[in-house]
Amino acid sequence: MKKATIAVLAAAGTAAAAASVPYFYRQNTDLTASHYVFRSPKVKGALEGFRITQVSDLHNRQYGRDNCRLLALAEAQLPDLLVITGDLTDSYHTDLDKALDSAARLAKLAPCYYVNGNHEQRMSRERQEEFYRRLEQAGVTVLRNEAVVLGLGEGFRLLGVDCSQGRTETLRELMRDRPAGELNILLSHKPHYAKYYEQAGVDLVLAGHAHGGQWRLPGVGGLFAPGQGPLPKYTAGMYRLGNTVMCVSRGLGNSSFPLRIENKPELVTVTLRGGIK
Repeated sequence: MKKATIAVLAAAGTAAAAASVPYFYRQNTDLTASHYVFRSPKVKGALEGFRITQVSDLHNRQYGRDNCRLLALAEAQLPDLLVITGDLTDSYHTDLDKALDSAARLAKLAPCYYVNGNHEQRMSRERQEEFYRRLEQAGVTVLRNEAVVLGLGEGFRLLGVDCSQGRTETLRELMRDRPAGELNILLSHKPHYAKYYEQAGVDLVLAGHAHGGQWRLPGVGGLFAPGQGPLPKYTAGMYRLGNTVMCVSRGLGNSSFPLRIENKPELVTVTLRGGIK
């Protein structure tokens, strides 16, 4: 191959690589807001139009100074409730102060509830307990295999399980004594426990963990997710599982795999509506 040809090909490759940099940058920094509607005859009275905004898999990510871009987007959703579905921090660099600052700022926008993710569970027991204690001090309610009833008109039951407990008797115990006709919403980090959520009789599940499958292709979806492997089933959006509906967030940050493609960071809002699922 002539030197001139090699030089042209090298220049073209360099130009293509340079042109791709803004694309990859935007794929990993442009925040998006996704909106879904959950319908159920259990949604009545003051619950009609109730908005739940979900923060998932932030992994200590900062969008602007003091996470100002994320906070502005969250506030714009006009949430009645904010939920954090795990991996707020990151086990690879456990900067608790950064994660706690983000949580405290989110908790000023609306009542805020948290369940842990696998990255929090990787921390030492002492570090975990410190983190949960400081979250509570920041105004975030930590749900650890427990349920609370939120008294909003007809009200609903909000359940939260540790990320390792979604497929165990723990969830069934939380659901066992629920009143007939009461709406129940579960916060659980892992979407691949879907069949257990359905078996327990949960109405709505909010989960994360899959990072949208990391790279997404049209007509294919996500390519890989932890706990699901290649071509995962549950990566983004709403899924119907019998009488259970699960909403999976693509998440906001990255952890061990640092690159998203066609899978921009996502803040999810689910609006409750009456009617048939």
